[in-house]
Amino acid sequence: ENGVKLRLTIVDTPGFGDGLEGADAWQACLKYVNDQLALYFQTENSVNRKNMNDGRVHCCLYFLSPYGHGLRPLDIEFLKRLQYKVNLVPVIAKADSLTKAELAAKKKRIM
Repeated sequence: ENGVKLRLTIVDTPGFGDGLEGADAWQACLKYVNDQLALYFQTENSVNRKNMNDGRVHCCLYFLSPYGHGLRPLDIEFLKRLQYKVNLVPVIAKADSLTKAELAAKKKRIM
């Protein structure tokens, strides 16, 4: 819009949390976010900022399973750790396959 170019990078983490029993399973994602922030600030503080690329993570679409009983402890821990670094948008996956009553119940359990 008005000549402003937007560069969008999507990072997919398929299967994050599936089959992972470790309490620290979220650390790889958090490390990536922290590394991108550090790289951005390092580049921002350099003398030549003309060709600076912004690789920071600005938003996290966190997909939640439509099945089950709400947030798992892994989900809660990850979201707590990430909340001050990026914008979080929880998304109920396959929500269109749920009835209105099921969707309302799922949202109530999550909130």
